[in-house]
Amino acid sequence: MRPLRHPVLFAIVVWGFTVVSGGYFQEAAAADKFFRVVDGKVDARTYNGYRRYHAGCNHCHGPDGVGSTFASSLVDRPRDIEQFRRVVRDGQSSSGTSLMRGFADDPNFAPYIDDIYAYLQARADGALGRGRPKRLEP
Repeated sequence: MRPLRHPVLFAIVVWGFTVVSGGYFQEAAAADKFFRVVDGKVDARTYNGYRRYHAGCNHCHGPDGVGSTFASSLVDRPRDIEQFRRVVRDGQSSSGTSLMRGFADDPNFAPYIDDIYAYLQARADGALGRGRPKRLEP
């Protein structure tokens, strides 16, 4: 019986380290996320992003960010936050042709760019499905 103690003790220590470090790495990975989803419910920022997105962006980029015949998907190949802010504020053009107008002066969108990004990031990461999300209780 005595020789069996060390491998069992070693296995318990390794298991404990794996559980603790796994939790740490999940929290660290979540730190760069703009959204928070718990049991399918979203935080206020992400919910507001859903509302703002569907108030204007979905007309071109399709429902839930999946794209349309004339505007790209925003969930298949998401941009980083700085690129996203720049394009939403300044618009985007190609060879002098406007592809998307800027929203820097629009009070319905400019202050909420990060909220919209949070919603789209949650969709792109697969943390949030299609349709109206439920809100986390404050």
